[in-house]
Amino acid sequence: MSLKVLGILGSPHPFGGSGMLLRCALEAAQREGAQTKLLSVYQGEIKPCQGCIQDEEPHCRFPCIFEDYGKELLLEINEAQVLIFGTPVYWYAPSGLLKNLIDRMTCLENMVAYGEPSYMEGKVVGIITVGADAGLTLAGAYLLTTLNAMGAMVPPWAHAYSRKAKGAIYDDRAVMDAINVGILSVGLAARLKGLPGRLSYLDDPQLLEEIRQKILAQKEAFEKEDGKTKAPESRP
Repeated sequence: MSLKVLGILGSPHPFGGSGMLLRCALEAAQREGAQTKLLSVYQGEIKPCQGCIQDEEPHCRFPCIFEDYGKELLLEINEAQVLIFGTPVYWYAPSGLLKNLIDRMTCLENMVAYGEPSYMEGKVVGIITVGADAGLTLAGAYLLTTLNAMGAMVPPWAHAYSRKAKGAIYDDRAVMDAINVGILSVGLAARLKGLPGRLSYLDDPQLLEEIRQKILAQKEAFEKEDGKTKAPESRP
């Protein structure tokens, strides 16, 4: 059975820095034999969490109380074995809409209140952040810590980051790190299923350039079709 890898983009720019590094990770995961899918939090409405977990009779359970795009994402998250989040850094943290989704993911973890395991248990997570200075590591650490606290597992070299904003695709170390996020996340997920999987860092300049050129070609095709890089239209 092929592993399902879901890339979740927390940027309004499909081919901004975090979007292109996320695509590098997904391309690497696909080359490892995984099925990959990329979704953006900007494709629809994600209502903020209302804190149902604090109710005397808890109502916080999968797939959440709201009928919105956030619920669609939660259903996709539940089906995936690997989750890779890519986000710009907004004031030392992930983007606001991605934070909305993270809060809503409480419904997956809170299944423990109903006598079941957390629905995040057994999933593998990787993180990509693009921004400035300390915010890069703070945003990445927040995501890794939170997702691990929900029950997800963290592979080696799970966080790739770049300070080069839209130029992140030309940041060799960041691109190679993003590729490893894809490879090693799939490697750990495969190991959990008793299959062979890589868990050591790969430094391969030829693979780096192959994947970079493929993502740049995707960006060029997108911009020719769309006129300019912009977020997809929102839907209710």
